Amino acid sequence: MLYLRCQMVSNGLPLHTCSGRKRKRNIDDHFNRDREGARLKETQGEKDQMDQSVEKSNKEDNINCDQEGSRLKETQGERDLDQMDQSVEKSNIEDDINCDREGARLKETQGENYFDQMDQSVEESNVEDNVNGYQEGARLKETQGEKDFDQMDQSVEIRNIEDNIKSEREGARLKETQPVKDLNQMDQSFSPRDRISRLPDHIIHNILSHFRNLKDAGRTSILSKRWRALWFSSSVLVFDERTAGIEHEESRKEQMFREHVSTSLHAHLKRKMCIQKLVLHMTSFTLFDTQWVDHWLSAAMGNIKELDLHFGIKNSRRYTLPQTAFSSKTLTGLRLSGCKLEVCDNIMLPELKKLYLRKVPLVESIIQNLISSCHLIEDLRFIKCSGLKHLHVSNLIQLNRVEIHYCYQLKKVEINAPNLHTFWYCGKKTTPCKVSLEGCTSLKRLTLEHPQVTHDFCENQINKFPLLEKLDLCVSDKMKNIILSSPHLQKFSLKGCKRMTLAFIEAPKLLSFECKGEIMPWIHLQPFRLTGTKLSFVPKSEREVVGYGDKIWVRMKTFIENFDPKGFKLVLHSNKNIVIHEDLSCIKFPPSPGLSCEIIKSSAYTDDILFNLLRTLHPVSLSIISPSDSKFPKLMCEMIKKKDEDLICCNNASNNKCWRHFLEDVKIEDLNDVKFEVIEAQEDERTSNWYKWLKEETPSDCCQITNLRLFWNSHQQDKEA
Repeated sequence: MLYLRCQMVSNGLPLHTCSGRKRKRNIDDHFNRDREGARLKETQGEKDQMDQSVEKSNKEDNINCDQEGSRLKETQGERDLDQMDQSVEKSNIEDDINCDREGARLKETQGENYFDQMDQSVEESNVEDNVNGYQEGARLKETQGEKDFDQMDQSVEIRNIEDNIKSEREGARLKETQPVKDLNQMDQSFSPRDRISRLPDHIIHNILSHFRNLKDAGRTSILSKRWRALWFSSSVLVFDERTAGIEHEESRKEQMFREHVSTSLHAHLKRKMCIQKLVLHMTSFTLFDTQWVDHWLSAAMGNIKELDLHFGIKNSRRYTLPQTAFSSKTLTGLRLSGCKLEVCDNIMLPELKKLYLRKVPLVESIIQNLISSCHLIEDLRFIKCSGLKHLHVSNLIQLNRVEIHYCYQLKKVEINAPNLHTFWYCGKKTTPCKVSLEGCTSLKRLTLEHPQVTHDFCENQINKFPLLEKLDLCVSDKMKNIILSSPHLQKFSLKGCKRMTLAFIEAPKLLSFECKGEIMPWIHLQPFRLTGTKLSFVPKSEREVVGYGDKIWVRMKTFIENFDPKGFKLVLHSNKNIVIHEDLSCIKFPPSPGLSCEIIKSSAYTDDILFNLLRTLHPVSLSIISPSDSKFPKLMCEMIKKKDEDLICCNNASNNKCWRHFLEDVKIEDLNDVKFEVIEAQEDERTSNWYKWLKEETPSDCCQITNLRLFWNSHQQDKEA
């Protein structure tokens, strides 16, 4: 220590001088920090005052809006109040937007203050580091001398400069990104979401293509302004001579219709838009029309997806489809009616998926060539086609549906399609035909409306379709028994039962069953899991034999007892009378052999079934058998009596009106006051017997009978419609 003290004195720096300078620097540092803290408080105070002023302004705006709403409510009523609420809400939203924008602006203006504060805090930290550095330097200077002390000062200063640069860069980046981010979030929160208007054009055109006429498509224009413009450019063109609405002389109507088609088609093609569907329906065809139709097809086939041609046959003259109709790279659907096909040398329909032929004379070689040239066919249908005797279809991997209706000259059908899902054959009973579906292991829906075909299938092929879900069979008169086992069958329909005595069905997934004919067979379902069934038996012989109806209902009662009494409803009806059982606990069997019934779940609505019966039958009475405390009869009566002021069918141009147009009145009858002589005179003997049965079926303590008498203004009008 003595040596160090002497050394410092020898250098000309007394010991008390170093201590004085150190104390002075410490006092200056404390003074600077106090002044910096005062400046930060003033800046923070200005920021708080600005926030308070903005908040106060918002509160004043809300108070003014509330006062304005109260005044409007007193003077203009509830309707104006709703409008005022909307305006207030809009004003509040605008105020919020302004506030957010003002906040963003303040962030920009106050960002400098924020970053100044950050710089000040960094500077304060640097000051502290400097103080510590100086103190450390003094210690080092005492121990190591002036050289080490100077190096330490330089390193501290360099570190402070680097910290200041990083702080300024980070502040500039935040100042640029934060206000923009806040404004984007604010705009997204208030932007409306109109998903209908944002749909692409091709999707909207596809939706419009599913409407049956332009009138329905035009109604979509109310959805948005964009739809209002797009439906005019709909890619579905329908030219129907039956509904063209051209009012002129008969000699001029045909000419004007053809000119209308030409003008409309060329106007659409000028816009260079794809034609989704072109439908042309001409009531009559003459040789002079060939040039018209050929010209239309040659213009449209270049960019068309679906083509429907329907021609009325006049004097056995048919339109022959030109070669251009079989050369299209975009055509996916072809429907022909009343046309004629000739030999086609070069068929180029690589995208064809649907082929419908109706009333078309066919040559076996031509149709086989057409089918084999279109490898992507999915749906193939023949309806009332002549000339075809043998139909063979194979090597169509995409084929999933085949329908054949009333092709009476057809003798044999052979289809081998591994992905076939639906097959429907309907033919004349007196015309034999053999149908083979070998290799169609994916079949799910099978409909056979030909007794002989059904008989062959039930014996040889019906068990070869393990994935079958829906089966409709029309049995022959000779069939007495049917035994069926299908693990995936869900719906089964059995029609034409004349001599059928037993039907044994083993289907664990069967939910719906329908049986129609002259007699009801004994039906055994294993297991019994039905949720709905339809039974209809109208004998065509032995109508006058007493007890024939009882024979049917003994079997029907046994079948109905398999259902849960409280879980299902039963609807019985004849030609003029309807009985609805709210549950199956109190079933009453009317003495009528010609009855049909339908069993549905209690949770299901009876509107569809009842409305269909009211439309087709115009019944005289509607009887409801229900528990004594049930409200179901009252609800049914109110539903029938209810008449809408503007019925939907009233706006329909056709004469097919609903049953409400013909129903004059509905009255609840007391069966004790009914006079059977009057009913028999007004209606017939069967209706009179029906009323006698209702009166004799005295309700027990657990059920009640409510009878509604229906009065119709005309039966003939509805039948003609």
